[in-house]
Amino acid sequence: MASGAGLRTPRHPPRSVTLSEGGRTLLDWETGTADFTFGLQHRVVNGTDVLAFWGELDAWADQELTPRVTALLDQAGHQVVADLRKVTFLDAGGLRLLVRIRQYVAAGQGTLWLVPGSPRNWRVLRITRLDRTFTIPACPPYTGGRPGARTGHH
Repeated sequence: MASGAGLRTPRHPPRSVTLSEGGRTLLDWETGTADFTFGLQHRVVNGTDVLAFWGELDAWADQELTPRVTALLDQAGHQVVADLRKVTFLDAGGLRLLVRIRQYVAAGQGTLWLVPGSPRNWRVLRITRLDRTFTIPACPPYTGGRPGARTGHH
């Protein structure tokens, strides 16, 4: 893996930039990460920015994705969705990333909707009581999870 010397994360990454070393793709800004166990895809749906995470959201993901998420949120509208339906592992590092996103969106007078997805993600949110902190939709576009979920505060 690259040492990182001389590498700078652009404040507003271009739509398609690939970071390679020795013929191996290390990072592709458009599709997320290549060799990592996590990733992020961004799209805009009806004026709402959707941050769709996948894989393991842990301390490494927090460290690697924070610059990308910050750059996306700098350009995002006031409505943001963090979609965790493809997240297979969530720990304190991943929660730290989600809390940062919530704080950033709230500072811009926006709303963050969190879609937890799996029962495992719900459990982590309940144990940490963050299910009461995030705005979690109980109807579409949310699918799965516990029925009749309460909406948290943002």
